[in-house]
Amino acid sequence: MKHQIVIVYRLTIFLVCLTVILLAINLLKKEDEKIKKEKLEKEEFTEWEEKNEIEYKANETIRVKFSKTGEVVAMDMNDYLRGVVPSEMPPSYNIEALKSQALVARTYTYRKIAEHGEGSDADICDSSAHCQAFYPKEKLFEIWRNRGFTDDMIKEYWSKVNEAVVSTQNQIITYNNEPIKAFFHASSPIKTESVDQIWGGVSIPYLQAVENVEAEDYANRTSEVWLTYDELLNKFLESGYDVCLDDIKQICVCDYTTSGRVKNIQIGNTKVSAEKMRTLFSLKSTMFNITKDEKNVCFHVTGYGHGIGMSQVGANYLASQNKKYDEIIKYYYTGVEIKTLKN
Repeated sequence: MKHQIVIVYRLTIFLVCLTVILLAINLLKKEDEKIKKEKLEKEEFTEWEEKNEIEYKANETIRVKFSKTGEVVAMDMNDYLRGVVPSEMPPSYNIEALKSQALVARTYTYRKIAEHGEGSDADICDSSAHCQAFYPKEKLFEIWRNRGFTDDMIKEYWSKVNEAVVSTQNQIITYNNEPIKAFFHASSPIKTESVDQIWGGVSIPYLQAVENVEAEDYANRTSEVWLTYDELLNKFLESGYDVCLDDIKQICVCDYTTSGRVKNIQIGNTKVSAEKMRTLFSLKSTMFNITKDEKNVCFHVTGYGHGIGMSQVGANYLASQNKKYDEIIKYYYTGVEIKTLKN
């Protein structure tokens, strides 16, 4: 009996060891298959990248200054625009919206070059605060992968960006045969804004307010910013305003723009522009209303951006309604023409 128990025990140990070995072999096999698959996909993606690297050139050089390092890099105009379009507009947007963005970006670039906005060493920079957002292709792909985009999604989006840039090649937006100030923003769910209503100065014929419809599922369509009275007071005092707590508690809107945005707010005897408020308190738009309770102020905001020129979310909506990029451009920029530059 004891001998039989030993045999059963040894047999069990053998079967357990055999199972572990087989599982290990199976895991190694699967890992090897995974590595081979990833290697093949990487080779295929690299081949796709190399193929696209030699296509769609504009044969025109632009000097781009990288704001973080100060380095100036000369590159093909189309390579630059391919880095701008998906940096400023989601590549998932409708192709006609992306074409509109490409046309806006090219127009902005040519006007910037003509005005020597970056001095003698560069034509434009990569900062959205000063010029247009720009990321090189490799950085864009890295950002997209970090957002969970698959290789197939990256290929699809990059192909759309290529199409947007190349199908509008050499085209710019003009008014009186001059490149326009091609301002754009993310979202104006109700109406865009006339430039003089926001930044003052002379009215520009092609930067007028227009009615606007946008998809209601846009994430930043509405937002709220809550602040205590003390937070408001401290921020105003830090910014040089002569106000007190009682003034803060009486904060209200005193002027509106012609399109319904807030133009100025009143704090005691002090007027503060809504654009200044947008900067001070990180409001997404100047289209807001104010509510108060005993301790707090809430800014209920609609839209995202300054509201001038093309609404990107609106452009995507118009594209979904079968509008072409030239129709989108002419809707947001009153009385303009689309011209093709000679090589």
